[in-house]
Amino acid sequence: MNLKKNTDIQLVMTFALKKEGPKTWLESHNVPVCSIASLVSGALSRVYGNGSGMLAVITGSGPRASEEAALWIHNNISPYFVLNLGTCGLINRNVQLGKWIRPGRVVNEQNEELNLDLRSPIPIPDDVLEVSSLISVHEASDDIPQNWKAHDVVDMECFAQAKVFNKTETSFHSLKFSTDYSDTHTESDFNNNVDLFEHAVKRMFKFLQDSMEKVSVVVPVYNREKTVVRAVDSVIEQSIKPEEIIVVNDGSTDGTADVIKDYGNKIIGINLPNNSGPSAARNEGVKHAKSDWIAFLDSDDCWEKDKLKSQKEFIERYPFYQIMQSQEIWIRNGKRVNPCRHHDKKSGWIWEPSLHRCLISPSGVMMRKSLFERYGGFDEHLPVCEDYDLWLKISRNHPVGLDSTMRVIKYGGHEDQLSQKLPAMDRFRVKSLLGVLQNEQVPYFRKKTAAVLREKLSILIQGCEKRGKYSEADEYKSIIAALID
Repeated sequence: MNLKKNTDIQLVMTFALKKEGPKTWLESHNVPVCSIASLVSGALSRVYGNGSGMLAVITGSGPRASEEAALWIHNNISPYFVLNLGTCGLINRNVQLGKWIRPGRVVNEQNEELNLDLRSPIPIPDDVLEVSSLISVHEASDDIPQNWKAHDVVDMECFAQAKVFNKTETSFHSLKFSTDYSDTHTESDFNNNVDLFEHAVKRMFKFLQDSMEKVSVVVPVYNREKTVVRAVDSVIEQSIKPEEIIVVNDGSTDGTADVIKDYGNKIIGINLPNNSGPSAARNEGVKHAKSDWIAFLDSDDCWEKDKLKSQKEFIERYPFYQIMQSQEIWIRNGKRVNPCRHHDKKSGWIWEPSLHRCLISPSGVMMRKSLFERYGGFDEHLPVCEDYDLWLKISRNHPVGLDSTMRVIKYGGHEDQLSQKLPAMDRFRVKSLLGVLQNEQVPYFRKKTAAVLREKLSILIQGCEKRGKYSEADEYKSIIAALID
């Protein structure tokens, strides 16, 4: 998702009513809260320059007001993400009161149906309840009509916004908080529980209170005594210092161990007894990391001095991201080169283009340690493409931020690169994709994964047959034959 944007606001949260959004609390955490009327009257110019990449919009109640607000947001802000927050009434009595709810689809009273994106642009708690469907209505009712009873929850805004944003490239999501049972006590229950909703919003957005003050940098190295100094020095010389620099010597047999030792207490040196590969080295470094944020740097690359500073400023502006990266300067055989268009870094939901090739660079990435641990780190069974594998798993469910400044210098073309030593890297991408497909349950994601898997297998088959490796080609053909979308 690389859209031409009207503003630098990437995430818009919509609330129907002023009392649903904790205005004072959000604004104290650098998230402006504006009514749609004030935005139409010119408040956007004030909001645009306040240093926040987030905005909360009070749309007004009901489908018409909600649709008009959605159209205005699309035409004037063009955010990457819209998150519809608010309260809902329960129809299904098996659903708990006082819980966050994520509906899979939304319908209106005319039985028009839209699917909702079940990913979330923000970190969400594990106890969010997933329900089948939500019905958006024109007005509340004390007596649940028959056509409502096929659904789990009811609101008045979600369908109207989904209808607008599903026609655009804006990613639309909805999280509702159950405050009542849509019965004769609806109004009193809502009024009694609206404070509970406000507290739930504060808990949901607790990431606004976090900062990226402490970062652990992990540098894996194997037999690179000549380049690791350049890499480590570029971290030591950062304008904003990391909490710690962890250099993992992955069983080097040259003078790398002595180079690391010479840094003394400027770094934390870890020596692995045997060469285990970049996955194991990075994973070992993260195990020793004390910070909430992790940055990786390959031992043959280096950083500009403001890399960490620029990434910190990015996260302060867009704190909902749990993973982001910086743009790169590419050096090949000593000369600066321009990357091909298909290597362009993307932001937002990058999972689909990432199926074809790795679009996140380890040397440019910054991520929460908790996110890294949640997905099990790098697969130590993959000698290469371990980064491709992990980024696919993460970007399936989480958006990726992009700092457009070029703060990473990436060197290539040298003989000891694993990509040079291990040709036909699509073999390992195929292995990764097979694992992704095996664990994927959603038809849309299965179909996309299977299509790219077939494409990569077909290329491998052609290469094998060209080199006379017919048994290997037959093995790949059997995989294609067994694929089920």
